[in-house]
Amino acid sequence: LEMLGHETEIDWLDLGGTSDAMRFVKSEFSRTPSGIGIDLFFGGGVDPFLNFSEEGLLETYKVSDSVLQNVPQRFAGIDVYDPDYTWYGACLSGFGIIYNRQVLDFIRMPAPSSWDDLGDSKYYSWVGSGDPRSSGSVHMVYEIILQAYGWEQGWSNILRMGGNIKGFSRSASEVPKDTALGEVSCGLAIDVYAWRQISEAGEERMGFCLPEGMTIVNPDGIGILKGAPELDLAKAFLEFVLSDKGQKLFCFKAGTDGGPTKFELGRIPVMSGLSESAGDNLLVKFDPGEWKSGFVYDAAKGSKRWTILNDLIGAFIIDTHFELARAWRVAMTLPESDPRRVQLLTPPLTEEELMKFADGQWNEPAFRASNVSAWTVKAKNLYRNITSSKILSEPQNMSQR
Repeated sequence: LEMLGHETEIDWLDLGGTSDAMRFVKSEFSRTPSGIGIDLFFGGGVDPFLNFSEEGLLETYKVSDSVLQNVPQRFAGIDVYDPDYTWYGACLSGFGIIYNRQVLDFIRMPAPSSWDDLGDSKYYSWVGSGDPRSSGSVHMVYEIILQAYGWEQGWSNILRMGGNIKGFSRSASEVPKDTALGEVSCGLAIDVYAWRQISEAGEERMGFCLPEGMTIVNPDGIGILKGAPELDLAKAFLEFVLSDKGQKLFCFKAGTDGGPTKFELGRIPVMSGLSESAGDNLLVKFDPGEWKSGFVYDAAKGSKRWTILNDLIGAFIIDTHFELARAWRVAMTLPESDPRRVQLLTPPLTEEELMKFADGQWNEPAFRASNVSAWTVKAKNLYRNITSSKILSEPQNMSQR
C-alpha cells in the first residue's frame, strides 16, 4: 500500500455468498478462538458485522479523523459505521428489482415497481431470485420485504413471489444475467449487479427500480477480524478504502482521473460531497442525500434472526418449491377469502415466536435440525393438500413458456 511505502499482495478468499462466508468465519473461530489467520471481512451488508461484533469477532480500530469527518455516522436511520469502531461502511448498496423490457412486452406486463408486484399471478414462472441461504444480498431483500410490509403481509408477499419464482440460483449475480437472457422477466437484485448488467445490455432493453418507500440503501461493511495476522496492514487498507482515493474507485468511470484503470465497480460511495465534485467522472448517478425510505429498517432485528429466517424460507419456499409452485397455481384462482388461499399465505408462526427461537434454542444444532425438518414436512403437507383440493387450471402467461 502507498501509505506503507511498499507493495502489498491481497489474497481474496472466495467462499461463495455472504451466508457461506459467515458460516466459514464462525466455524473457524469455533476451532481457534484467538484468530483464524484472516485479516479482514469485506462486504455482505451490515448484518454480518453486527453479528460478528456481538460475538466479539472484530478488532476495534478508529480510522483517522481526517478520513472519518467525510463519512456520515448514520444514513436513513442506519449506522454507516459502528459507534464503537469495529466496522465501517465501505460503500452503499440498494436493493431492488431488475427487469427485461422485451420479456415484459412478451408476457404483456408492465415493469414492476413494488415488491408486491412480484406476487401477481401473471408473473408466474417469470420471476428470478437467488438463494438467501447462500447470498447475503438476496437475504436482505426478503428481510426488507418483511420489515417494510410487516410480518403477516410481508410473508404473504414472499410466499406469492416464491410461487412465481422460476428457480433459485446460488449466486445473486446470476439473477440479472438470467433476466438479460430472457429466462425470467424480472428478479431480485442488488444495485451493483443490476447496473453492471444494464451497462452491458443497454437501457433500452433493461431497467432497475428501487421500490419507492419500501426498500433501503444500506452500507456494505468492512471490518478487521480478531487476531488479524497483518493488523497494521489491515488498518492501512481500511483507511485507504474510506479515503478519497478509495472512494473514487467505487464510483468513478474506468480510465478517468482517480477512477479504476480497467474495470468499473459501480458502487455508491459513503463519502459525503464526492458526487458534487465528480462531474462527468461519476458512473453511478445516485445521490444518497436525496434518498427517502418509507420505513426505518431494524438492523439489529435483521441480524438476530438471520439464520432462523434463512431456515424458514428454505423450508417453506426453496426446498419445497415444486410443491409450493403447484399449490400457488391453485390458490391464485381462488377468491382471496377462500380458506385454502388464506392458509397458504398465513405465516407458519408469529414474529414473536420466531424472535423467541432466534434469541434462544436456535443455536442448538439438534433443536434447529428438528424444527427445520418439521417445517419442511408441514409445508409439503400444506401445499399437497391445496393442490389436491382443486383441478389445476392453466394460469395466464403460463402457456407462453
